[in-house]
Amino acid sequence: MHKVSYSPDPVSASSPTVLQPWFSRTGLKAGHPAIWCDGELFEEGCRWLNEEIVPIRSSAKTWAQAAQSLLTWLDFLGAIQVDWRHAGKDELVAYRDAYLGSISPQTGKEYSSNTVSVRMTYLIDFISFAVEQGWIYSDFRSGKVAQPRPKACTPTDQDPLAHIRKGNRQLVAGGGVAASGLNKLIPKASQDDTVRVLSREDLAALLRWAGPRPSEREAEDGGSDRDFVLLDLGWACGLRVQEIVNIDILSILALPANPSFPGEMAKLPIKGKGEKTRLIDVPSWLLLDLQAYVENERKRALRKRGHRIDERQLILNSEYSSRSGKPMTKAAMQDLMRRACAACGLLTKVRKTNPETGEVVFMEIPKYSMHCLRHVYAVMTYHNHRKSGFADLDAWKYVQMQLGHKSPTTTIKTYLNHISVWADYRAARSLLQMVR
Repeated sequence: MHKVSYSPDPVSASSPTVLQPWFSRTGLKAGHPAIWCDGELFEEGCRWLNEEIVPIRSSAKTWAQAAQSLLTWLDFLGAIQVDWRHAGKDELVAYRDAYLGSISPQTGKEYSSNTVSVRMTYLIDFISFAVEQGWIYSDFRSGKVAQPRPKACTPTDQDPLAHIRKGNRQLVAGGGVAASGLNKLIPKASQDDTVRVLSREDLAALLRWAGPRPSEREAEDGGSDRDFVLLDLGWACGLRVQEIVNIDILSILALPANPSFPGEMAKLPIKGKGEKTRLIDVPSWLLLDLQAYVENERKRALRKRGHRIDERQLILNSEYSSRSGKPMTKAAMQDLMRRACAACGLLTKVRKTNPETGEVVFMEIPKYSMHCLRHVYAVMTYHNHRKSGFADLDAWKYVQMQLGHKSPTTTIKTYLNHISVWADYRAARSLLQMVR
């Protein structure tokens, strides 16, 4: 039986005896993953995790994903009674095909090709590492003697698994004997082309939930400055969630906000995919709200965290959070959207099946995610530009530049079938009227 555990505080006399030699040899730190097989430490897997995965990403969630991928491989091989040291390409193909046709016990649905792609990516990295160490005795070792994998990486915009990379380190570089042939076995990750555009009524409900505009809010009004501007950065600027996380407070404070001309645009630098920076238009009314958030709710959150605390990230956890004043994570922003949808009744029912009992249950899940606000921005902005006299292609070109797509073709293909949601002239009125 295979399982994952996470190391306790740095090794001490009270640490489990079996872990003490492992600590002394590897310098395993608190929270690092370890894999166990029938009560014994699987040291080869632990070496891979803590030498190849942990140094790449600081996220424990990523470590767990890598460890779980290796566990599924070991469990699969155990089920077909093959030792991992002698497993070859046929077993890896059988593993891939088995998961592509299986149902996840967590979701009750078939595993997506995206999930299998990520797992295969981690497995091939482990296999390549094991080949280099001389642990594997199968056709994975065919060809010339394996060389250490180079650190060069594929350009981010050509890498479907860029979200599991860090900096210029590529997880599967393809330089080793094993990786060079096995990369072709990874199923192509499917692209989720579902575009859910909020209606005007649904967007208005979310904004009412967040409360009045920060620049117009009174103490007794309630609501949250932080939540309001967070929603605005999605639907009024079209930013990805990670791009909102990346916003530096200094870039906001450096921009002039003109209260006399709320529709006047300022250029805000945004760090997008591949660490590329682009300039987007931000209306003055939104800058006023952002600056009100900085001077009020954000400042209170920092003060609660402690004196002389400074944070460069714009969006922070609220003063009522257990992590008050600390940078708000992407996961926390997504969770905020889930709570907002639940509070506004923006839910949809999905059918799920228990793969063990066959029992069918219906669950309510949020109708929208944070990324849906980006879809709203694209469709709304297209209509606003068309009503302002822009030619069709010029309107799409502007949306493309704001969203950071490589070409207008990408933008048009994504949104062309969804522009009817905001097609009515009265629904496509100026952005400022949405927050009144």
